[in-house]
Parts: sequence; C-alpha cells; structure tokens
Amino acid sequence: MLTARRGFATAIDYTSMAVPLGLLAVTAVLRRRRHPGRPLPEPSPKKVRLLVAAGLTLPLSAALAATEAAGGSLGKRAMKLTLRDEAGAELPSYAQALTRSLLKTALPWELGHQAVWEFRADNTRRGAVLAGGAYLALGLQAAAILRGRPTYPDRVAQTRVTSA
Repeated sequence: MLTARRGFATAIDYTSMAVPLGLLAVTAVLRRRRHPGRPLPEPSPKKVRLLVAAGLTLPLSAALAATEAAGGSLGKRAMKLTLRDEAGAELPSYAQALTRSLLKTALPWELGHQAVWEFRADNTRRGAVLAGGAYLALGLQAAAILRGRPTYPDRVAQTRVTSA
C-alpha cells in the first residue's frame, strides 16, 4: 500500500510543480497575442538552457525541499506520508531534503530538458544519451519504490519515506 501512496504522492508533487510552468506558458501566449505583429527576439539556446535551470528547476527543487523539511510535500501530506531522517524519527534537515529533491526531481528534469535542446539542434546522439539518462533516473526510482526499497535519492540524502 505504501508503494501506491508514494506513486500518487509523486504525481501530486509533479503536478503542483507543473502549475508555475503552465502559468508561465499562458503568460507567454497571452503576451504574444497582445502584440501579434511584433517579431520576437531569438534568444541564445545557451542562455535559455541556463535560465530554465537557474530560474525554474533549481527554485522549484528548493521549494519542494523546503516543504519536505517542514513535514512533507503536498503529495506526501495528501497521501499521509512523511519524509524522515534515516537515522531516527525526526524530520530531515533542509540540506538532506534539498539533496533528495535535486536527485529525485531536478536531475531527471534537466537531463530531459537538455535532451530536447540537443534534439532541436540535430544532435541526436547526445540527445538520446541525455534522454536515456533521464529515463534511467526515473526508472531506478520507480523500480526501488515498486520493490519497497529506498530510492537512490533517499540513500544519498539518508532519508526514508514512512506513513505519517
């Protein structure tokens, strides 16, 4: 039962993290409709890659870590789960929660995001490697959860997910 609850909690967390991205997309579309004839500046792909990582991925991961260190993310609270320090029953430190969040969320997101940019630039081999890395990171997490074992983010951060 813990396995299904962890899966639902992750789905809730990822959905809640997609909301700011959706708002950003809606804002961009509305802005474009307001000025349809104005040509858009062509941003440098390197700058966009960096801005997305620094302006979206890292802040969202930091926010997720803050909720985890304070008793649980939105998904965990909804599914009556909590994140604990591996050594005891107390909540993890922010550093532990941030480490876990970066490995659990930011790593696969950024690998996938960078893969898209490589595919757009016709660097299919590099894009395939990056996409494969993203799928591997997510697959390893899913396999550990399905087997009732700690995920690699939990092992590195020395945390565990328990029933609240």
